[in-house]
Amino acid sequence: MRNKKKHLDFEVNLIPCIDLLSVCICFLLLTAVWLNVGSMNVKQAIGGQAQADTVKSPLVWIRMTATGDVNLEVQETNNVPVAQRKIHLDQVNNQVNWEQLETTVASLRVLEPALNTGLILPVATTAYEDIIAVMDKLKKNGMTDLGVSPL
Repeated sequence: MRNKKKHLDFEVNLIPCIDLLSVCICFLLLTAVWLNVGSMNVKQAIGGQAQADTVKSPLVWIRMTATGDVNLEVQETNNVPVAQRKIHLDQVNNQVNWEQLETTVASLRVLEPALNTGLILPVATTAYEDIIAVMDKLKKNGMTDLGVSPL
């Protein structure tokens, strides 16, 4: 009987692997320019600091109901009359009345120029687009500190 020795040296041809990796890198570099990252600068308006450091500044709570109505409640202010601190906005054509919301926020900002904080309280059935639209309307009227309450 003849004893055959097998060669234990084995060579892997790495050229096809390198070719495949170079094609993948080229594809990655070409598709990276199509990536468009949209972001909105949102920070925590309440609760990010100690209680002693908290300065009482005027704020408005925007409550979005399941029926599509919007309720505004202004707190921590003396410049806004009591009758205008709680405002109910009815919906138009089963949607939020965007014009009335914008004019209401603008009039509140005229009465209270220090009103920079807006907190949105949606319900579980509130559309994401409506929350973003409310944030856009508040930003357009000069409110810089916005927050969304968790459900």
